[in-house]
Amino acid sequence: MKLSQMVRAALQVSDLEQSKAFYGDVLGLTEVYSEGTAEGGNMHEFIGMPAGVTTRVCILKQPDFTAYGMVGLFEVKNPSPPKIERPSEGCNLGEICMVFYCSDLDEVIRRAKAFPHTVVCEPKRISVRGHIKQREMALRGPNGEKINLIEWD
Repeated sequence: MKLSQMVRAALQVSDLEQSKAFYGDVLGLTEVYSEGTAEGGNMHEFIGMPAGVTTRVCILKQPDFTAYGMVGLFEVKNPSPPKIERPSEGCNLGEICMVFYCSDLDEVIRRAKAFPHTVVCEPKRISVRGHIKQREMALRGPNGEKINLIEWD
């Protein structure tokens, strides 16, 4: 069996416009790969929701990059899925963290101030097995999703 690179992370979000703005304005995922409302069909089965829910979708990617490593935003209503209750700091069993390379962590912090988020770890050089590496940081997006950014060295 072979497995491809990860195509995208799919996030259930409470406010599609707010999440789209966060990923575009803060992280630079500004190119819309696909957008619309999933009507008819069976998408509800893949996300574990009942038939008849309204699902708005926006899949974002980095401009000029291939269609891998994208972030899919899914706003589900009527009914909305329950919110996961978890601490905003630290880590949680079963939690996934999206990891991206980034050219300027200080700019990310500056841009993120306009959005609801939690900084889990401010930008700092990471030390692994005695080696000092490039700076990294971790934050949570508008829906509590964890994002790790590694500064290109």
